[in-house]
Amino acid sequence: MYRNGKHSQNKPQSEYGTPRTSFNQTSGISRLKTAPQNGGSNQRMVRNMDNPDTRVDENVEKNDKLEDRVNEKKIKTKSALSDDEDSLSFGDKDNNTRLEELMKLHHLQKLMKEFSYFKPPDIVLQEATSYFPAKVQKRVPGAMNMVEFKEAFSRVLETHEYDEYLEKLFQKLDTTCDGYVDWSEFCTYMLLLYRENDYMRTKREIPFLVEPKIRHIVQNKQEQSTKVLASENPSRYVTVSKEGAITVWQNNMVMEKAYTISDDDAELNAPKRRFKMWVTDAIYLPNCNKLALASTSRDIRIFDCSTNQWFEEYNLFAMSDVPYCFDYWYDKKNPAGMSVLIFGVDAGAVHVLYFKKPLTQLFETAFKSEDGAQKIFWSEVEKGGHSRYVDHEKILHDKVQQIPPHLIRQVQYIHSKNSIISSTSSPNRSIVISDINKLKKQYVFNIEKGIECFDYNQNLNILVTGSLDHVIRLWNAYVASRPIAMLEGHATGVIGVKIHEGLMQVFSYSKDAVVKVWDIREHTCLQTVVLKFPSSIHGRMPEHGQFPMHLQLSPQDALIVTCNDYLGMLKLGQTHLPKQQSVTTHDTQLCSAIYNQLFKQVVTGCDSSNIAVWDLESGSKAIVFSNAHGEEEITCMVFDESWRRLITGARNGTIKVWNFQNGHNLHKLEAVGEAEVTGIVPVMDKNIILAVGWSRKIIVYDDSDADNLYVPANTDWKGGQLHADDILAMDFCLPQFLATGGFDGEITVWDLETEKIFVRLRRGQKPDITKKIESIQEQHSFLSSYSTMDMLEEAQGIKSSQTTSDPRPSSNTLLSRPNSRHRKSHRIEKGQPVPVDKLLFLQARCVGRTLEAAMLVSSEAGYLHWWCLFTAKHEMGYFYVPDTKDESVLAMCTNPSNSCLITGDTTGQIKIWDVSEYCLHVTERRVKTCPPLNVTFKAHDSAVVSVEYVKHDVGEFILTASTDKTARLWSMEGHYVGTFGQKKLWNLKNKKTWCHPKTPWDEMGTSKLDGNKTDNNSQADIAIETDTVQVEGQEDSSSKDNGEVEEEEEEVDEESVETFLGSKVARQLQSMKTCRMDRRNRLAEDVDFTITQRYGKLCSPFQALQTKDVVEVKLPSMPLSQRMINKGYTSDNMTEEMLRNMDFSYGNPDSPPSGDQDKKSTSVPKSDKTSTPASRRGPPRQISAIKKHNTVA
Repeated sequence: MYRNGKHSQNKPQSEYGTPRTSFNQTSGISRLKTAPQNGGSNQRMVRNMDNPDTRVDENVEKNDKLEDRVNEKKIKTKSALSDDEDSLSFGDKDNNTRLEELMKLHHLQKLMKEFSYFKPPDIVLQEATSYFPAKVQKRVPGAMNMVEFKEAFSRVLETHEYDEYLEKLFQKLDTTCDGYVDWSEFCTYMLLLYRENDYMRTKREIPFLVEPKIRHIVQNKQEQSTKVLASENPSRYVTVSKEGAITVWQNNMVMEKAYTISDDDAELNAPKRRFKMWVTDAIYLPNCNKLALASTSRDIRIFDCSTNQWFEEYNLFAMSDVPYCFDYWYDKKNPAGMSVLIFGVDAGAVHVLYFKKPLTQLFETAFKSEDGAQKIFWSEVEKGGHSRYVDHEKILHDKVQQIPPHLIRQVQYIHSKNSIISSTSSPNRSIVISDINKLKKQYVFNIEKGIECFDYNQNLNILVTGSLDHVIRLWNAYVASRPIAMLEGHATGVIGVKIHEGLMQVFSYSKDAVVKVWDIREHTCLQTVVLKFPSSIHGRMPEHGQFPMHLQLSPQDALIVTCNDYLGMLKLGQTHLPKQQSVTTHDTQLCSAIYNQLFKQVVTGCDSSNIAVWDLESGSKAIVFSNAHGEEEITCMVFDESWRRLITGARNGTIKVWNFQNGHNLHKLEAVGEAEVTGIVPVMDKNIILAVGWSRKIIVYDDSDADNLYVPANTDWKGGQLHADDILAMDFCLPQFLATGGFDGEITVWDLETEKIFVRLRRGQKPDITKKIESIQEQHSFLSSYSTMDMLEEAQGIKSSQTTSDPRPSSNTLLSRPNSRHRKSHRIEKGQPVPVDKLLFLQARCVGRTLEAAMLVSSEAGYLHWWCLFTAKHEMGYFYVPDTKDESVLAMCTNPSNSCLITGDTTGQIKIWDVSEYCLHVTERRVKTCPPLNVTFKAHDSAVVSVEYVKHDVGEFILTASTDKTARLWSMEGHYVGTFGQKKLWNLKNKKTWCHPKTPWDEMGTSKLDGNKTDNNSQADIAIETDTVQVEGQEDSSSKDNGEVEEEEEEVDEESVETFLGSKVARQLQSMKTCRMDRRNRLAEDVDFTITQRYGKLCSPFQALQTKDVVEVKLPSMPLSQRMINKGYTSDNMTEEMLRNMDFSYGNPDSPPSGDQDKKSTSVPKSDKTSTPASRRGPPRQISAIKKHNTVA
């Protein structure tokens, strides 16, 4: 039989003559049991048919998984399809939703029957004659070609609207390129698609990263805790038991102290206390440092917590109803201002107490001083007997008093709206939002089983409720008709909910001691924590208090829960969502971004081993499959010639082949030496995959067997492994040329047919030890103990690391260059050969057979070298691309006609060169000038690692990727289309949806990454003559043909000089030096260098700090106050002695002057009219003496 034109094994048709079917009557779902296939393989089909029992079991398991996925998807998501299973309308379709995601369970069941009962006609290879029968190719039942696949879908969907999309879907499924798709391939695709979609929906930072701490509250005496709360100054956790035991805990869950509420001291010694009252709720008052407790004795007890020993201060007793729940509010900006205490009672009412002076006194002082707490009758508070300190107000939960009344389960005060939220367990008026002033309407929420708990966040305007029906509901606080979302997942009733605003998450707690974390935006469960309390094991349902949950925010960041007489703490690992200043495509640096012209999609890979597929026309994310290579970095990516498979290489040498539409790993290629993979080339005509990397070998993998999951490596390259150093670049040119470039500068072109060398453009060069020693001497000149022998050993060590036969570079090499993308500096050290960063064949010139034209371009330390393969003199020209020195070009591409060359350098610049007439003919001397520069623009903040030319129906575009974690799309004019990963999608056909005329920096402000800080326009205005100067400086070094960069004769700018301290420290020192010189230049006019440099340029700090001699300055006529004029002071008779002894005080006429003061009064002449009586000069003269004593002569 034939499926792809090749002979395959004959298969027993009896197995497929009549498909085996069985029906699961319990679930009501028909499950068709057919032989599973892996990737549509005939061989796997034969193996499975030999064992029908295994085939049935495996297929049932796969169908069960698929149905479970679809059922879950059907329950949790709202499909655009009709909810009626008999209706097959696909009219309401989201443009960004794929057809396979809209299909429901009944569609998949019908499609499974189409595949199962499908019997394709035989293919007639040769018509029958009178002498010979017809030659017929038997087709496999259940395997459909594209036409049959589209017809089957049309029958299921009852429409031909999706025929064009089904062609693309068929190409996605047919990864083996045999032209057929079966049910197993479709199931594999759908299962992986659902798995990745589930992962994307639930991919969030989970808050709880460590195991919970559980403590036993011995003081409770086997009674459950009614309330857990937190106190301040210092921060402590407080638990209050049902019978009045108060336990204070430190932040590390160590018990600090305990108290017991009791009316009779004799009960304290009893083995088990028997109180007449139960504590219903407790709350901490932060501004006045007090604790309020409510009990079934119809009283509220207020304890003072300001001292180390807590004591009861007030006791509100003889209340008409039992207070059941509390809430408290105060102004954090004005703690001494009015505060509000709210509590709900069992009679269905809410009471509000307004404390006017909470820091000084809460109630009136009693007439009689009594020992213990101050007793306060509740009726006096209601009647206004304490109106000087507290006001009272009562609000009814129900408009009409219910019989029996509804107990208020929880209350919350909203200060900004002066409203109160109250809840009950009744299905009618379960939650009511009431305005205290009764000026606004009430918002009433009705829930069938009432409300057990709720939480409200004003900033998010989200109301979360928990009920005994196991459901958590999210509400808009002002839309009571229906909830925003219903979160299902708890197995028992929900008794606690809390909103974490920073994480945008909801924490819920159920009766079976299970904590769940929900995402508010996605309405999905992110994490489930089962707390293993001793009282909840063995399937027992534990008991809980009224308020068993407390969320403590920064700086403790913990969730506290109670269960019976146990306390548990879950520490939050992350407290805020990361605030991204800019849009990023991945969370780490990108290694590449490649374009698939068949599906019109972009695939990006990053160092965190994640691969993402994006739609080019809108920028939307199609799918993400994470941990593609485990924890290893992805180093290179490429599509095969059919554009249906993705091949990726990693840092540890592993290579994998993917169906990138669903993340299915088709093949795993054997790693060689755990060396980084730097280049992959699939050759479909020969059914091989070539790979190079730090192994320094050209490795061949057999790609002919579609069923072979593990493919061994073949290192027997016929031409030999000639590279002595790591291979950093590779490119392939049809029909037979393969170019490789190494870290030592070697460039070799191979003939793929013979696997022999076609031409060796440059031999690899070893490091120059002499120049290495000179470089080391410059860096370590400050160390006198660093001998010449040490320098020689270090230089030789570097040399040995380059010439060793070990497949992995030495540790020194790994530290200096982890790879081209991760190098912080691209400056080539003295004596170090220039590495080949990139190779690019000009395919149009190779096909044209122009023997004199340059057809290979290599990037080396920022220079682009142009090579011809057929002339005696191979190098035809070179020029420098970046605008600054010591940079590199890591990305190059060209259009199909090779008329323009697009380059991306390590400063983030993209340049488009007109190379249509560049190096087309051999000249006597190499071309050193740059080709015409058409467009230049800044695309990224850091190094551009990938650039691709994209030809679309709309026009021509440029796809770029960088180590700044972004991949972006640009037009050929440099217009910014958008960044993959941004929230706002674009439409390539509508230029108004592009980000142009904005740039990536218009929204995120100035760049915060290290890189080129130059403005985009200034970069474009830099003249090309800078490049010409640098090219001229390289003329001598290139003529030696050894790949080294000689030391330039011109003086290097001080800013580019690096020291052993590192580039960052060097830049800081240079910045300080520049600022210092600037200050000197600005102040140079006031500095007399004849004084500061009296002894030449030697340092003379004393001379520099010497001040000028003090000269006597005559004061000009100064304004005088009326008091000075009254005392007789004038500007004419004012002297320095008079200023020193001037009396500005008013004096004290009642105190007589002392003897010392009489003596000092002679300092002022008697003839002076400003003299004053001795009785008024005493005090100021004492102050004058102090001034003299403190004056420095």
